[in-house]
Amino acid sequence: MLQLLGAVVLVATMALVGRMATTEWQAVSSASYSLRLLEPLRAGLVAMEMVSRERGPTNAALGDAMPMTQVRSDALQQARLRTDRALLTLRDAVAGVAGSPGMQTELPQRVEAARVALAQARTVVDQTLTLPGARRSAERIRSAVYAMVAVVPLLAPVNTALAGGAQQAYPALGDDVQGALLAADLREYAGLLGSHFTAALVKGEPFSAAEHRAIDETSGRIAQLRFLIELRVRGSARPASVLHAWDTVEARYFGAAQTLLQSVLREGDAGGRYGLTAADFAARYVPDMNPVLELRDALLLQARESAMREHDRAVQVLLWALLGAAVLLAALGSALYVLQRRVLRPLVRATGALHALAYQGHGHESPPQPPATQDEVAAVVGAVRLLEQQTHRRHELERERDQLIEQLREQSATDYLTGLRNRRSFITAAHDRLLQAQRYGFDVAVVLLDIDWFKQLNDSHGHAAGDRALQAVAQVLRTELRETDLAARFGGEEFVVMLTHCDPEAALHFALRLREAISDLEVQGAEGQPVRMTASLGVANSRSVGLALEALLSAADQAMYSAKNAGRDQVVQS
Repeated sequence: MLQLLGAVVLVATMALVGRMATTEWQAVSSASYSLRLLEPLRAGLVAMEMVSRERGPTNAALGDAMPMTQVRSDALQQARLRTDRALLTLRDAVAGVAGSPGMQTELPQRVEAARVALAQARTVVDQTLTLPGARRSAERIRSAVYAMVAVVPLLAPVNTALAGGAQQAYPALGDDVQGALLAADLREYAGLLGSHFTAALVKGEPFSAAEHRAIDETSGRIAQLRFLIELRVRGSARPASVLHAWDTVEARYFGAAQTLLQSVLREGDAGGRYGLTAADFAARYVPDMNPVLELRDALLLQARESAMREHDRAVQVLLWALLGAAVLLAALGSALYVLQRRVLRPLVRATGALHALAYQGHGHESPPQPPATQDEVAAVVGAVRLLEQQTHRRHELERERDQLIEQLREQSATDYLTGLRNRRSFITAAHDRLLQAQRYGFDVAVVLLDIDWFKQLNDSHGHAAGDRALQAVAQVLRTELRETDLAARFGGEEFVVMLTHCDPEAALHFALRLREAISDLEVQGAEGQPVRMTASLGVANSRSVGLALEALLSAADQAMYSAKNAGRDQVVQS
């Protein structure tokens, strides 16, 4: 019985220690995996940066007369070499993680597709550079510029996948990794904004209506990114390096660079008398974008340090757990040995003595009596009661921990302002719905919704009115949707809806009904006056696009922007 008792206690102890060790080992593995993904993520962001940087000397070269100066030619070739090295580094990096848990196997193919697109864009640029300056029309220059611009979006899915994998392995990296992605997007949109100026500067002509529209749209996206980045930088305790980097971005890009842009816009509206070339503009504008990259690197460094701290903590706890298990097993062996000598052996001798007295009247030596203060059986009973209390307390703590984990899981999947799903939760749930649609053969539709003139609403009536507008739209979505549908705040003033078991006609009717419901909304403005709002909606369905989430979202996004370009407060179906 003593051996059986010892075996039971040993198994229970090893199970408890094993559970603790397993949990910490999983924490070590998750932190290690997140660290492993941060390196290719950095390579992806650098590759995106190099492609964007190449546009600077490219735009400057497009403004040169024939033949191109040697200095300009050397700068362009060096930029291309840097971009090629960055893309090759990224391709090798994603090849090492492709197919890992949560990682797509086609990541290297996506990088290769970006390289092919870059080569084609360079061909367009080189063909334009061979023309004399007088024959380089504004339209030809724009084609060359936007061929380069189109390369960066091809790398975005790679960086998104790497960032998502790192966050899934260690969710605490969310703000840092997303902040770095937003900073990279800000750098890209800042470069895109500068590219919108190239054709007008090269030709010395006023900005066209299309260029004005592109400048306004890109500036609006930059304002959104500024708001989202500031939320992550200012919203929690950050190291001084991150805060300093953000302050530098505010001072240089949102200060000096924006002043330069406004000056050039005014000169363009005044007849195209700019007083500087495309190369001069790039030389003044591009350096003020560099602090954005410093912010990106500071956030990535903080994410890496956070993952390293979690890794080191988990390793330390794991080692302490193993050491504690060894000490506990040694103590258990000693206790059994003492129990054998202090309790069982005296009981055996007493049993022998009783048998001798019963059958012979004499015989065995009587066992020695333990001191009255050393009652081993009472000590064992007391220890069992204490263990029972501690076990009950541990169960209570585990229940509290499970409730807290569930609460945190729900909060991580919910947009704090509207109560709808957030972008990450929507993408996860949408993939599940699409797998069901593929298995059972039903139609799916995606509706992308953007509140019209939302920036003006914020500027005129304050962010509180903007928040009320977002909450009102979210309430309309909750009212209109079925239980099987998905709705989420996709970012800023954008919302997304996935409709299941829904053909294209029903999806269009739903979007029209939703547009009408939103146009009936009123929110309280800055001085209490009611403010009405409208929305532009884009609809995509699986019959036309297929069951790939990226394709559905892209088609809905294009349809939504078509609705905006057509005058807003409209529904467009792709």
